[in-house]
Parts: sequence; structure tokens; C-alpha cells
Amino acid sequence: MSLIELENVYYSYPGSARPALIDINLSIREGEYVAVVGANGSGKSSLLRLLNGLREPDSGELRIGGVRTRGEEGRAVALASVGLVFQSPADQIVSSSVEEDVAFGPENLGLPREEIARRVDEALMAVGLADLRSRASHFLSVGQQQRLAVAGVLALDVGCVAFDEATAMLDPEARAAILGLMDRLVSSGKTVVHVTHDMSEASRAARVLVLDAGSLVFDGSPSELFAGGRGLPSVQALGLPDCAALSLALALEPVVAESARALASRIYAALASRTPGEGRGGEPFPEAPVADAAFVLSRARHSYLRGTENETEALRGVDLAVPRGATLALVGRTGSGKSTALQLLDGLVAASSGSVRAFGTELSDPRADLRSVRMRAPLAVQRPESALFELYAADDVAFGPRNMGLSGKALVERVRRSMEETGLGYAEYRDRKTRSLSGGEKRRLALAGVLAMDGDALLLDEPTSALDPATKRAVLDLILGSRRSGATVVMATHSMEEAARADLVAVFDGGRVAAVGAPRSVFYDRFDAAWGIRRPFACEVAIELEVLGLSLASHPLSIGELAAALEGAAA
Repeated sequence: MSLIELENVYYSYPGSARPALIDINLSIREGEYVAVVGANGSGKSSLLRLLNGLREPDSGELRIGGVRTRGEEGRAVALASVGLVFQSPADQIVSSSVEEDVAFGPENLGLPREEIARRVDEALMAVGLADLRSRASHFLSVGQQQRLAVAGVLALDVGCVAFDEATAMLDPEARAAILGLMDRLVSSGKTVVHVTHDMSEASRAARVLVLDAGSLVFDGSPSELFAGGRGLPSVQALGLPDCAALSLALALEPVVAESARALASRIYAALASRTPGEGRGGEPFPEAPVADAAFVLSRARHSYLRGTENETEALRGVDLAVPRGATLALVGRTGSGKSTALQLLDGLVAASSGSVRAFGTELSDPRADLRSVRMRAPLAVQRPESALFELYAADDVAFGPRNMGLSGKALVERVRRSMEETGLGYAEYRDRKTRSLSGGEKRRLALAGVLAMDGDALLLDEPTSALDPATKRAVLDLILGSRRSGATVVMATHSMEEAARADLVAVFDGGRVAAVGAPRSVFYDRFDAAWGIRRPFACEVAIELEVLGLSLASHPLSIGELAAALEGAAA
């Protein structure tokens, strides 16, 4: 039976020059697991808002459970039938504590107190926040806030749960938990609609929808999408799941949602009789003396709500030196201290004890020129869209360089270059209102504003989260690229594939640095599953091959490196 039906649906945002959704025809059955993919601004979030009743179609018909969603009564049916986990979790957190926020929805349904308590307990257990039920919600990390938003929707016990990039800011362990939760929801008979930019996540669904500039251009199974659908330009831009990309690189038949272990077994079966080549290992980034480092944390500690009953120690004596010109990736569980460390380096928060030095300046010194430090090392925060404040896009990018003294043609060229580097064409986006941009476009705009400052260092907190695959690749290439090769980059990321491209990786665990070193060292020789992260997919496959008896001395970290090493093994 169809739960959701759309017939010839069009929708445009007020004042927008083009429709967000164009002639959408779609039917989703009860208990179905549907992934929705597409570039930033393709209409994914707009579609979910229509399903949830937050928006109403300009024309066409939208029915939930057979009821038209027009008017107050229809929208009430949609809101009661489809729970939406927003792209920005802070937008749906309304109460001061974790427990109260999860209880807010059931309380507004007028449920008995015992039923509310049961739903709150089950929802908090499902997302791993039971131990934080009394924590102030605004003192959660962004990843924890994302899990809280999921819990709030689960407590409503609706027939359909729509997730809008709900795993984008989660560590691998928490992401796997949420994906497992989606599977359990479907098994219990609920419908799941999951907007994602991760093709490996999309391949887990029974059905995938591809949106392109507001139009539905593909509707089918993951195997159909990643096989026959690859000819569509909009699909090509999305890329392939890691398992499919590696299979094709080795001339093997792709298997949708294949695990590293299963793929390794197929590779081993094909290559077991061959002699592995030696390959090549990566050289670690040369360590610099502390005196020459761009940033130095020495026994740095930081506590939030210090001196209160809710005091939380985010950093517990961190020692970390970042060589000038190096790229350092910070990885670790959500809430492990990565964002706090970045804020310490920029002087946005002060160390409770210990020392923080940026370009030789001790930031705790009352004479320190913190404004100068922040100009040299601008920080893109974890939810950069929250830092946008100018009415028009180009003005927001211009704010930093203008305050550095840039003006006239030089300012315009700096803004133009930074916007276009992040995939926001200057001519198209300069006069767009910032509030009208999609979530991914806002993130790119905020990053453009940081890049426009052309500093000696970049401090980036999850710079590629919520970006579509093509833009993510372009932005990461820009961050790590040759034009800024002289800059020091410190970025927090939950993508181990991104971390593997850095010169150094620092693993945060419980407010401490558990390991720091070259990616091959951290992900192979020193890796500890207790950190709550995972290895890059190519590394996982290589480890599984080693268990089977096929050792690759090169210690590959990427799909390309692994394919090359296996080609050498087959030679």
C-alpha cells in the first residue's frame, strides 16, 4: 500500500528565480527504505519538507495515507505521519536538556506520563545518549545534537521517518548505529526516506531516487543506479560506493553494499596464486621542532561550565605540535575534543590550564593580539552556515578580506576567486540571498569566506560535511592543493578517506590525543578499534587480504593505491 503519493508536484521558494521541484511523480510504499541523492540544491531537502507538511506544493497533488496535504488539516496529517530529522539539528532542538527535548513531542501529543517516559528511554537508548539525558542540549557537540534530533523524532512513533543528512556529522561508530537504526525501523514496518550524499549509505536502501536541478531523473534499485545509471551526467557526478569503485578498478563485477571482508575474499580468490609486489610506502611528514611549529598545545585543558554542577572537561592535557606547512587531520568520536582543540588554536576559547601557541604567540598572554592570530588562521566552525550574517552571498565572503584592508578591484577578485573555487559561480551567486541557499551551498559559502582571507593557516571543522560528492572532492582538492601548499591546515573530519590524504593524523579519544603520526602509521601499525573510528575502506580491504595470506607491503590508503598494488601483485 502506498503511504506517500506525489503527482505532477511543483514547488518554488518565494522570490526564487527557478522552481525547487519540477513535475515530481512518485509513490512510496509502507515499510519501504528509500534513499534520495543528488547535488547540493537539487531539491532533496525541499522534497522532505513537502512530505512532512512544512511546505505545500504550488501545484500538483501530494497525499499521505490517501489524504491531500493542502490546508491546515492536510498539513496536520503530514506532520503526524512523517517525522523529519533536519539537516541542521539545532533547528529542531527546543528544550534546555536532552531528556526534556526528547519528551517535547510526546508531551504535545497529550500522552500519559508513563508512555512519555517509556518513549524517551527507548529513544535515548537507540541513539546512544542515555548517559547524557540530563546534559544541557546546547552544550552537546554538533554530532550529539544530531543524535538528539533523531531521538526526538523516534519518540513521536510516526509511520515514516525522513532523515535529511542525519549522519553527516557523526563519527563512524555513531553513523553505523544510526544506519542500523534505520534498518530496524524498516524491519518493524516503518517507512524510511534517507537523504544522503554518501553513495555507500545510499546503496544500503532498497530503492534510490536521484534529483537533478529539481527533477527526478532516476528511480530504481542501487544495482541499477551504479550499473546502468552511470551514463547519466547527474549520476556520474555522484560517484560510486567504495566497494563498487574498487571492483571496477580490478575488472570485477560490482556487488552493492559489499563489505571489505567479502570483497577481499573475491580479490583473494582471483589473485591467490600470484606473487604480491613490493609496492611503495608513504614517507611521513618530517616532524618540526616545537619552536618552528605553527601551532603548539602543551598540556592544554579546557572545561565547559567550569565551576558548575554541569562542568564538562573537553580536553584533558593535550600535547600536540603542528609543523608549518603541514596538513593535520583530527579524527575521533563525536565529542572527543576535536572542535574544542580547533577553537583553542584560534583563541575563541581559552585553555583552563596549559599552554596554547599560534605562530609563536602565547594566546593566554593578555598582550596577545588575538585579532591578528585569527586573521592569519581563520576558523570555519562546525556549522558554518550559522556564521553567515550578510544579506547577499558575495558580501558575506567579502567581510573578512574587507576587514583586512582589501578594497576595490582587488577585493572583488579575491571574492570571485574564492567563490568559484568552492563551486559557487560568482555571476550566479553573488547577489543570491544567503538565507535562500541550500544547506550545502551555505557551507560552501562559509568556506569561501574563510579561503578569501588567504591566511597562513586554515582551521576547518568538518569542511566537507553535507556537500555532494563532486563538490566534496573539489573542496578537498582545494584545501590540500598546490595553491595553498605553503599554508598550514588543521581540519577535523569523520571521513577516514579524507584523513588519509593529510600529512599527519591526530586521533582524539576522550579529550586526549591517543595517537599522532603519518596516516599509514596510524591506520596500519598503531590502529586501535577502541578509538571508535574505522580505517579507510581500501585499508580495511588490504587488512582482510593480509588475514587471508596476501600481504601488500605498500600499505595502501586509497582505492587507487590499492588497485595499483594489486595490479603489481598480479604481474
